[in-house]
Amino acid sequence: MKPTIKNKQARRLSATTLGTPIYHRRRRDWRDDQYLIEDILKNIAGNNGAKQNSPQRIKSFRNLVSEFESKGFQANEKAFSLAMWIREELAKLAADKGSYDLRVHSLVIPPGLARIITARCNRSLNHKPQAEKKSLLEELFPDSEIRSHVLERVQLFHKGNLLSYLHSLVRNERNSLTRESATIMDLIHVCEEKLKRRKLKTVSNFNAHEVDLWVPGLSLGIEIRDALSSSDNGELISILKNTNSSKKARFLALVCPDDLSDLLFHKWREIERSMVVPNLCVIRVGDFGSYLDKISDDLQGE
Repeated sequence: MKPTIKNKQARRLSATTLGTPIYHRRRRDWRDDQYLIEDILKNIAGNNGAKQNSPQRIKSFRNLVSEFESKGFQANEKAFSLAMWIREELAKLAADKGSYDLRVHSLVIPPGLARIITARCNRSLNHKPQAEKKSLLEELFPDSEIRSHVLERVQLFHKGNLLSYLHSLVRNERNSLTRESATIMDLIHVCEEKLKRRKLKTVSNFNAHEVDLWVPGLSLGIEIRDALSSSDNGELISILKNTNSSKKARFLALVCPDDLSDLLFHKWREIERSMVVPNLCVIRVGDFGSYLDKISDDLQGE
């Protein structure tokens, strides 16, 4: 027996239960490093992580974290380097799997991780240039945070081809004065790419009275915004309700940038919590892939 519409709404998806935390993808301050490192420690110490890592490597990672706890995470270069190494590895995992869930996947800790992190911290002071040859990514992007962002973009949009990514940067810069809102178009392209990877057909509307993207296979409407003020709420709700009426949508998603502050993000989510649009989920773009997987699983289970 299929669940009623009321029951479906009662167990609707929520941004608080979707995807990975923001600190997995973006660093705002040292606290994000601490949260991420502690999250990974908890993961590799669990049953799933123990299958991927030997007890010695888990112990080595735990000792490293204990060292940070004793000295503090704030202004700790080694903690910063470890956190950025983790983000790079998670970006590779996401590129390889399409997305990742630490309840299913686990980070593989390499032997000698402490030495790797120390080497990263000391690299700028290294007076033996032949001792360790830098990769092209490290040469071009010595800042590890920028390098992590580049790695994510290269894997997501250019199938690992760094030269293709650099070419696109130059082309986009040349066209920046004549193109539409760069932030909005970038968000749209990210959503379209994640839909494409899941072989989901997309209809682009760009109509003032409809959501930006419609996914017939999921009966999903997607509205993409890079900013939202109180005065926009009425217009946005009208668009969402109109989509529900005209498309008979099962799901609606309001997608916002990853770097939207937590304060603004929870402000946006007031629309979702109000239940004015009962099938709406407000999510960051980084969680969009997990959102698609969740509703696909729900539909297959019916």
